[in-house]
Amino acid sequence: MAAILARGIVNNVNVDTFLQLYAYFKQSREGNIAFERPSLLNIRGRKMWDAWKSKENTSKEDAMTKYIALVYDLTNNKDLLDE
Repeated sequence: MAAILARGIVNNVNVDTFLQLYAYFKQSREGNIAFERPSLLNIRGRKMWDAWKSKENTSKEDAMTKYIALVYDLTNNKDLLDE
């Protein structure tokens, strides 16, 4: 449910918040990043890689909890905490 709500707000948040959402989502789904940092020419890819890398060694459970809490804060949707 949090992922569905996040899709609705992702275009309305600043870049830093988007990167936080992305990083927690990827860490919760895939764990630690397993590929090299993109080249200097891929600025967006590097920012996303750096955000995900910053969550390295965060457990999948903790990352999901933080992702849900962030979406909750952005949407004020109390139903998320009951899941």
